[in-house]
Amino acid sequence: IYNGASRLTLVPGARLDLDTSFGVYPTPKMGLRYDPSDAVAIRASYGWGYRAPVFKELLLLFENPGAGYVVEGNPELDPETSQSVQLGLEVDPVPWLWVSSNAFYNQVDDLISIGTLAEAEAGEPTRYGYVNIASATTRGVEAATRVELAELASVHLSYTLTDSIDQELDRPLEGRALHRATAKLTGGPTASGLHGLVRAGYVGSRPFYIDTDNDQIEETIAIDPYVTLDAHIAKHFGSVLEIFAGADNLLNVGDASFTQVIPRFFYLGLTGRFAKAADPSPS
Repeated sequence: IYNGASRLTLVPGARLDLDTSFGVYPTPKMGLRYDPSDAVAIRASYGWGYRAPVFKELLLLFENPGAGYVVEGNPELDPETSQSVQLGLEVDPVPWLWVSSNAFYNQVDDLISIGTLAEAEAGEPTRYGYVNIASATTRGVEAATRVELAELASVHLSYTLTDSIDQELDRPLEGRALHRATAKLTGGPTASGLHGLVRAGYVGSRPFYIDTDNDQIEETIAIDPYVTLDAHIAKHFGSVLEIFAGADNLLNVGDASFTQVIPRFFYLGLTGRFAKAADPSPS
């Protein structure tokens, strides 16, 4: 629907999953977008969701002796189903600025998640496994902005607040942070062929539930927040050759028990692109 400068778009949809292991499940969805002007867009949606467990969630057996943990699949998993509502706003007032926000609410049955099966003991690693959570709710807000700096660089910031609850046990979902944020700076002088990236991520405190004293009652362990930092730089030589170098997890955060992040990692590489010359046109 178009009325002068404003536009209204309604998009219905549906999906039908036919699974030999889990049966048939329909997932309808309805999306709405309203553009009151060229610089503003308002989005709303409601839909059902369905996700069958994938191979690794059913049958994975991953052992990392160096890090001291094991992740196990669960062949008894059920598919998860959900209903979700979202409401978002995007604003693009000037060419160098973009801002967006989004609020969401998800009601999930049989949520597939990773839970702590057993804490590490002498000679035994920490055991994690995939489990179904009978009924869970996640709700929160997301916000992001992108700023272009004089055509040389771009800054992207984002923040997510996710409030989650295991409704059966009346507690937050295990391993899920309430606060997450990222910051990324990209760009470089295009004439010189240089291009760089610096990215930082923040993950807030996360709860884990472990019976630490063998009294058959799980205690709540709150893991401290952490920050990751990555950097990458590349030099282009025309459209044929690129040399690049970088480092991931410069702060070397992570541990074997609760924060399985790849340790500090440096890399250096060379990429070549060779295209076959076109045949000359026949005379």
